[in-house]
Amino acid sequence: MIWVLVVFLLLLSAGSSWLTYVTIKKNLVLNDQREELVDTIEESLDMLEDIYERIAAAAEIPVLSDEPIIRDLLSDIKRLKNAVLLIASKVVVYGDNGEEEEDE
Repeated sequence: MIWVLVVFLLLLSAGSSWLTYVTIKKNLVLNDQREELVDTIEESLDMLEDIYERIAAAAEIPVLSDEPIIRDLLSDIKRLKNAVLLIASKVVVYGDNGEEEEDE
């Protein structure tokens, strides 16, 4: 009877070890994917910052025409500028929180 219990415990221990190995392996893969995602987000933020600077400069130029199409276009540019700022601020805040957690 004791041998059955010992064999059962050995099987449970082997299964637990295998599951631990698989879990650690998947966590390492997910960590690499997360680092790639962070790098991609940083590159995208750099591109968005360049585009934002151009849009902000274009939005500040006074327009000499009062046509509705031009007013709508300027309005859309200003809304786009605000949307880019909103997205960038949320991503940057998210990235800052992650860096603070890693430092601790």
